[in-house]
Amino acid sequence: MVYDLIVIGGGPAGVTAGVYALRKKLNTLVIAKDFLGQISKTGQIDNWPGDMAISGIALALKLEKHLKSFPVEIKNDQKVVAVEREGIKLLPDGRGLTSFFAVQVDSGEKYQAKSLIIATGRNAKTLGIEGEQDFVGKGISYCSICDAPFFRNKQVGVVGGGNAGFETALDLAKYANKVFIFENSDRILADEVLVEKVKETGKIEICLQAEIIKIEGQGKIQTIVYKNLALNKEIRQPLEGVFVQIGSVPATGFLGKLVNFNERNEIEVDLATLETSVKGIFAAGDCNNTKWKQAIVAAGQGATAALSAYEYLQDIKY
Repeated sequence: MVYDLIVIGGGPAGVTAGVYALRKKLNTLVIAKDFLGQISKTGQIDNWPGDMAISGIALALKLEKHLKSFPVEIKNDQKVVAVEREGIKLLPDGRGLTSFFAVQVDSGEKYQAKSLIIATGRNAKTLGIEGEQDFVGKGISYCSICDAPFFRNKQVGVVGGGNAGFETALDLAKYANKVFIFENSDRILADEVLVEKVKETGKIEICLQAEIIKIEGQGKIQTIVYKNLALNKEIRQPLEGVFVQIGSVPATGFLGKLVNFNERNEIEVDLATLETSVKGIFAAGDCNNTKWKQAIVAAGQGATAALSAYEYLQDIKY
């Protein structure tokens, strides 16, 4: 079977793209590793229209439920490993020419479509320091929503002084006795409202100009070693957990060199249509080169990409 459209990704962009495509009666396949995505790692969202306050997981579940209210074909728990352009072919009805794309998943199966929407979001950056990989799952975490309850009455650290780092620290403060925030710059990068909330806890200490060097322990994390850049001095801080929140990178490696990327490996798109450098392939949400990385922006782009794909398919048909 050749689908009209394959949507890759199950976050706000992918789900919204799927909803809009199905409303346009496109023969659509949605491939998603899961429907949680980045928003599920957010404790509370208060800027999603229609919900004054909602947890990231609750919002992700609502989006999934909405998509599944349509007669949609979904390949869940599958990871896309490659996308190939299979050349120009005559449409089955003989009324036009189009590129056909093959999407391969980790199970080995391949799916074909006339158009694609890439909505794969981003993956968390790692520290890349000594000891990090040794303690993943043994004290190192990249998701406080997932793992914070395991650190009840313990002393933990958060690496990253932006909004994500402060949100993580606030989540951890519900369980841990003490939380340290380590930021290598000389200033706090988080929004003032989050800074005030952190100060109000009385359990969170902010360490600026702190460059993490390595993580040590026996079987589990016991110590984080960082350099105080202001004093040019190494400090060993006892900790039982470290949560890494230093940003993210686009989840686009499976595309190879199929489309054009910018210097940050984000997919370059026409911001009006979200079409990539390859006709018939569109990219929505945090994986593209749009400036603002927000769930509501991603959802809007999912709609734009689906409508653009519909228009593209109509053009090649007639």
